[in-house]
Amino acid sequence: MLNLRLLEEKQVLALPDQYKDLKGKKLLVTGAAGFIGGALFKRLTEYQLDVVGTVLYEKEAESLRDEGYKTEVLDLSSDENWADLLKEIDIVFNIAALFQEVEHSEDMYHKVNVDGTLKLIKTAAVVGVERFVHCSTVGVHGNVKQIPCTEETPFNPMDEYHRTKLDGELAVLDYAKSLGDAGMVVTVNRPAMVYGPGDVRMMKLFKTISSGKFMMIGSGEVLAHLGYIDDQIDSLLLSGIRPRCAVHLEAFNIASGQPITLNELSQFISEAAGVKLSKIKIPVAPVWFAAIICESLCRPLNIKPPLFRRRVGFFTHNRAFDLSKANKYLAYHPQVSAADGVKTTLDWYKGKGLL
Repeated sequence: MLNLRLLEEKQVLALPDQYKDLKGKKLLVTGAAGFIGGALFKRLTEYQLDVVGTVLYEKEAESLRDEGYKTEVLDLSSDENWADLLKEIDIVFNIAALFQEVEHSEDMYHKVNVDGTLKLIKTAAVVGVERFVHCSTVGVHGNVKQIPCTEETPFNPMDEYHRTKLDGELAVLDYAKSLGDAGMVVTVNRPAMVYGPGDVRMMKLFKTISSGKFMMIGSGEVLAHLGYIDDQIDSLLLSGIRPRCAVHLEAFNIASGQPITLNELSQFISEAAGVKLSKIKIPVAPVWFAAIICESLCRPLNIKPPLFRRRVGFFTHNRAFDLSKANKYLAYHPQVSAADGVKTTLDWYKGKGLL
């Protein structure tokens, strides 16, 4: 299913000078039906670049082809040979992953996020792809052990998704070391909590706050570091064009602006929505235990639980990142503040009739 229509309008944008090296390249974006992958695919299309997007289902591919987009099917869990898909590609942006599918086992997460990713990068190297930009997640640091967290902070993945994303990025970087000094350039991009127009993951939070029914779980003083979608896409494009010496075999934590508390985030949303926040706060423990029960009941039935621990972790885990490395080596300078991004996102939800 496309994420609220992946490409709602075809626009034409002038290619910024900083991305001029993308011109004439053949580009491939995996996960083009998702939020980040779809936004990247859309931006590259708007720049009138030669880009192919891959999606999981043929129905999604057909829908996009009908609108004039170059789209293929790619299932990272399949045994298919992807050499024909990749053989004329210059840059791969690998965004596809198994994400927030709580009903799946860790083995399935591993098959997609580790085995499939490793197969993809190996195929890319064999057929002569120049660059491979792999999208991981700052979630490899989990509830961060150091504030602000840097790329060198010890890993602390909290669940099967984050564990397999960590295993996947380590496998990618380890394989890339075998390619030699003139081999494919490989970079890992770790997005933070990405949001913005087109996102549906944070829509429940926006909707609950806008309705005036929101009550904070826990103190609300844990830190959140948001990444506005436009800033995130800029970071991926920069990962694909910066000099080899700056990005090869490197991982970059990516977010927008400064970390804020959940209390501040909920205040930004309530102000944009014109509602008052409740002062009632719900204790974490009963919600956490309810999530455990929901998962234990739903997983054997392959049903997505209405509440799960990763969602509760949003209210309990600190996420705050030092962007110095991305500033220095990617020349990444985020443009969107949390307050502005929240307002734009809320207006988009309203415009779509979602709030």
